[in-house]
Amino acid sequence: MKKIMIFILAAILVISCDQIPVRPAQAFIDEVKEEVCPDRRINIFDLEYDQQGKVITLNGEMNSLSGHDSLLARLESEGYEVADKIALLPSGELQGKIYGVVNRSVANMRVEPSARTEMATQAILGVPIRVFKKGGNDYYVQTPDGYLGWMEGSAFTAMTPAEFNDWQEAEKIIYLADAGYVYSKTSCKSPIVGDITAKSFLKELRQEGDYVKVAYPDGREGYIKAVDCMNFNTWKDEIEISTESVLELAHTYMGRPYLWGGTSTKMLDCSGFIRTVMFLHGVYLPRDASQQVLVGKTVAEGNQELDKLKPGDLVFFGLYRENGSERITHVGIYLGDNKFIHEAGDVNILSFNPEDENYSEYRYNLFIRAKDVINHVGELGVERVADNPMFK
Repeated sequence: MKKIMIFILAAILVISCDQIPVRPAQAFIDEVKEEVCPDRRINIFDLEYDQQGKVITLNGEMNSLSGHDSLLARLESEGYEVADKIALLPSGELQGKIYGVVNRSVANMRVEPSARTEMATQAILGVPIRVFKKGGNDYYVQTPDGYLGWMEGSAFTAMTPAEFNDWQEAEKIIYLADAGYVYSKTSCKSPIVGDITAKSFLKELRQEGDYVKVAYPDGREGYIKAVDCMNFNTWKDEIEISTESVLELAHTYMGRPYLWGGTSTKMLDCSGFIRTVMFLHGVYLPRDASQQVLVGKTVAEGNQELDKLKPGDLVFFGLYRENGSERITHVGIYLGDNKFIHEAGDVNILSFNPEDENYSEYRYNLFIRAKDVINHVGELGVERVADNPMFK
C-alpha cells in the first residue's frame, strides 16, 4: 500500500511540476526584445509585467505583431497563464491614418512629445513616415531609415494606406539645389509658398517654362525652378557615385553650422552631414554614426592603420568602455593626405598628421575604424535610396 501511495504522490508531483513555470517571465521578454528590438532608436518595445503565481499580466506597447505573438506563445508553453494588455501599434486612435508625408521644409523630431525636449533627428519636406500614436498635439512617427521620434501634427499630412499609396505612385521631383523657395507663380518675384532644401520631394504636376509646378502633400501648389530639381524616377536611375563627386560635394558644406539632430542643409550634425552627402549620391545610410559604422567594408582598425585609408572612406571616432565594448560618437570623410572633413561646430577639415597646422590629437586618439561605402553600394548594408520601400 505504501508503494502505491508513493507512486501516486510521485505522479501528482510530476504533473504539478509540468504545470509550474520554471524560467522567469523576464527571461522570455528579454529574448523577444533582443530579437525584435535590438535598437530602441528604430523599434518600439516597452513592456512591464505583473505576476501572481502562474498568471502574468503584460502591459506596455510594441510595434511587432510577430514579436507579440512569439512572446505569448513562449510564456504559455512554459506554463504561464497570460493576461495580454499590450497595446499593439499603430494605435486605433489614429483612425487608420498610419502614414504621413512631411509638409514643411524641415520637421523636428524629439525624444518626448514636447518642444522643450531633446531633438532626436529631423525629416525633410516630402519624406514619407509611419505614424504610431498620438500624444497631445504631437505624433510618434518613424522615418524611412527606421528612426523614431515625436513630430508636431502640423508638420506632416496624415494619410490612410490608400491615400499614402496614391501619393507614392504620383510622379515626384527631388530638389537638388542647396536651398531655395517654392513660389506662387512662375516668377522668383512672386509671393513665396515656402522654403525648400536639398533632398526634398514634392508631387510633380507639369513644367511651365523655366519652372516646374508642384504640389505639397497638404494640397498647396507652387513653382520651383526647373534647373534646381529633377524627376525622382529619372534621378534615381541616373545618379552615380564616385570618390571625386563625394569629396566635391562635401567641400560645398564648409562652414555650415552644427545642430544636434540636424539633417537638412541648413544645419547638420556629424552623421547628418554624412547622410546628406551620400543621399545626394543615391545612397541611404543609417541615421547615427554608431549605426553607419555597421555598414560597408572595414578598411582600417585603429590609428596604427591610418596608412590603409583612401579618399572617400568614412572615418569613425569613439572610445572603449570598461567592458571592452566600443562607443562610436563621431564620423567624417577621409580626404587623403592624412586629412578628413567633418561636422563639429561647423563643417571643417582636420588632420591626423602632427606636422599639419590643423592636426587634431584629440581625433587621432579617438579614431577607431574606417569603412568603405562608396564601392559597396547595394551590399554590406549600404542601401540605395531607390531600394528603400518607403521611397519606392
